[in-house]
Amino acid sequence: MGDTMLIMRKRLIPGSRVEEGLRLSAAMMGMDYMPVMVFVDNGVEILLPDSLYKNNLKDYLMVVSDMAGVYVLEESLFERELTLGDLEPGIDITVIDADELAEMARQCTIITSF
Repeated sequence: MGDTMLIMRKRLIPGSRVEEGLRLSAAMMGMDYMPVMVFVDNGVEILLPDSLYKNNLKDYLMVVSDMAGVYVLEESLFERELTLGDLEPGIDITVIDADELAEMARQCTIITSF
């Protein structure tokens, strides 16, 4: 597991910090630095089909999921009445609970929220 966690907690709006966070994940991987990406709160909506309005943003997520892993907080899905089946099928997503998120965070030295 990487030592940097990127937490996506807001909706994706053109030109937002969330968009920059997705770009940052791709840049980090380009330097062989694998970030842990976790989607919580309204950030889980980024993982819905057709929510990524630019193809390159979807490509970034697909590469991160293949190489480093993409995680979504179970509680955030539940609050929005979503299931894993509702999310983008091309992205390999692992559902975690709050305890697993806390353990992952303990293993990281840098945590950034978008």
